[in-house]
Amino acid sequence: MKRTYTLYIAAVMIMLVAFSYGCNKQGSEPASEPAGDQLAAGQVLVEEWKCNYCHTPEIMGPEGKAIPDPDRLLSGHPAGEEIPELPDMIMTSPEYMEFLDNLDSTVWATDNRIVFTANLTPDEQTGIGTWTEEMFIATVRSGQHQGVGKRLKYPMPWQELAELDDSELEAIYLYLMSVKPVSNKVPESIVLFK
Repeated sequence: MKRTYTLYIAAVMIMLVAFSYGCNKQGSEPASEPAGDQLAAGQVLVEEWKCNYCHTPEIMGPEGKAIPDPDRLLSGHPAGEEIPELPDMIMTSPEYMEFLDNLDSTVWATDNRIVFTANLTPDEQTGIGTWTEEMFIATVRSGQHQGVGKRLKYPMPWQELAELDDSELEAIYLYLMSVKPVSNKVPESIVLFK
């Protein structure tokens, strides 16, 4: 009888300790994860601003329609892809518009250059993996690489993005830093004539 009583007391003590640990653990965690909320907000903003349209290479989907390649999400123009030649035609002509329509979404032609979209993944060698949040925000606010470098090229809508508040830009940065790093060295823009 004494042994049964001792086992009973031990079992009750173990349950009380486990219950107390569970209560303390629950009480120490925040009700919601601010980083998780900010990450989700960043993803929504990236989708709303259609960043994937220009910065993610496309593949053919199951219905024969081009879709963003999930393995190269936000990795910019593929380094190994053939560079299109700018045709010798009037920019406002229907032929030129057709040429633009047939380009991959990660490349853009202007009147004197071919522009390739940047790698926005957190890859440290070819993307923005070494950028701080401050560098990212300075880039968007000034339209210059890391806030001090070369001008961002058309069609990057940095002027419109610059109107977002800091918390929105921080959320975008957090989301970009959460995607899979993709090693992809995007080619430099090609100036056709000066």
